[in-house]
Amino acid sequence: MAQSKKKRRVFSAYGSLDKRARAWQYLGSVGRSTGQRPNGDDLVYRSNGTTLEIGQGLSNLKGMIWLVAAFGTGTVISIFYAIFFIAGIPLLTADAGIATFIFGPVMLILLAAGGFFLAMILINDLFGYTDAPLRFDRASRKVYVWASRKQGPIVLDWDAIKPVAQSVGMPPYQVNRFRSVLLVDEDADGEVRFEGNLPRIAQIGSAVLDRESPLAAYEYCRLFMEHGPQVLPAVKRHLVFRPRGWRNFFDIMGLIGGFMRDYPSRPKEERSLGWMVFGVVIVAPVAFFLWPWQLTQGLAVKFTTRVPKWPQAYEEMAAPGGPMRPPAGSEPNDMPMLPHEKLIAGIWIASAVAVWIWLAWLVWL
Repeated sequence: MAQSKKKRRVFSAYGSLDKRARAWQYLGSVGRSTGQRPNGDDLVYRSNGTTLEIGQGLSNLKGMIWLVAAFGTGTVISIFYAIFFIAGIPLLTADAGIATFIFGPVMLILLAAGGFFLAMILINDLFGYTDAPLRFDRASRKVYVWASRKQGPIVLDWDAIKPVAQSVGMPPYQVNRFRSVLLVDEDADGEVRFEGNLPRIAQIGSAVLDRESPLAAYEYCRLFMEHGPQVLPAVKRHLVFRPRGWRNFFDIMGLIGGFMRDYPSRPKEERSLGWMVFGVVIVAPVAFFLWPWQLTQGLAVKFTTRVPKWPQAYEEMAAPGGPMRPPAGSEPNDMPMLPHEKLIAGIWIASAVAVWIWLAWLVWL
């Protein structure tokens, strides 16, 4: 019995095979430094003397799944419409064999289940919560993971969790790997604990392509818990749940804000006009494909998704540290676009519109 249970763990979510595919690297205890310089940019929502609230990067994906889910749901509906209203059941069954009567209903059930699953993804993507923030509480030595359930947040013990560097590649070549740092609650056998259907795992910030950024974000949180807010470096940009302005609609994949916003303010020796031009040129030909994803992301986060609200009990836990505010001196990550950013966005959008007009012209002919 114990042997069969162990086999199920191997093939389960976050089992040994799954962790190997995700390339988990344990970073040691939370008291051990990674050696990376801490960085809280685009990580922190609010903080006070005892509590730090950060994001898991879920808002970066909101709305982008909508296109795929909508296409899949539309395909399933079209198939059902063709079967029941265009072809009609009598016509389909007139010359049908025994295999049709056996496998036909099975296929319809699978299609219905697939359509329902895609519809649920679509609804959650459009009307779910913008993010599932984490709160690090120095007073209780706990990490609270916001969850939209009656039981409230998932509670992790800071001194018992295991920080893990995760590296996930996209098949078949896995040239680019998305990297993040996870806080994992494991049992004595090294298996991830679950709370209902939810794994007791928290992700620090967004998954990115470089290894240094997730480690720097983790180090920022680790220093807060181990030494307090007085040792943390200044934060340039803090997160907001509900963005303002037009940045979320035109800054494709955040590339302008991430790589080109501070170009004019850099020291002269650090400016590289060639790299900036290269970045603009390399994105322009694919803007027609990328921009719709950015538009749906902007619409979802700004209008349809909901802002997570902590239960009153957890707000009271944070109250002794003072008011929860964005880091002093930081600017929101939805800051208005600067003139050179508008120019870059204009080039990308013009390129996308030109490709769409060309494709429409080809279809019309």
